[in-house]
Order: sequence, then C-alpha cells, then structure tokens
Amino acid sequence: MKAVLTVQNITSDFVTSFWTPIFVGIFLAIVAYALWPRNQATFDEASRMPLREE
Repeated sequence: MKAVLTVQNITSDFVTSFWTPIFVGIFLAIVAYALWPRNQATFDEASRMPLREE
C-alpha cells in the first residue's frame, strides 16, 4: 500500500510535532503558578469572594 501525502496528513503532523509540546508547556506553567506557595493567600481570598457580604 502506497502512502498518500495529503494536506491533512501534513497539517496533522505539524500540529502534533510543533504545537503539542508548546501547549503542554503552557499547561504546566499554569499549574505551577496555581500551586506556587506565594500565591496561596491570593487564591484563598478569591475563594471567599462569593461568600462576602458587602
């Protein structure tokens, strides 16, 4: 069976090889920011925001 080179195959290979590691890196950066101990007070305050009576 002969391999067929199509635009869809080229695009799929490009997205898989180029964008996937970039998005994984962005995801890990967001998780690290959210779990960083210095940001805990900010996130605790934000979690109590809906319960405040002003």
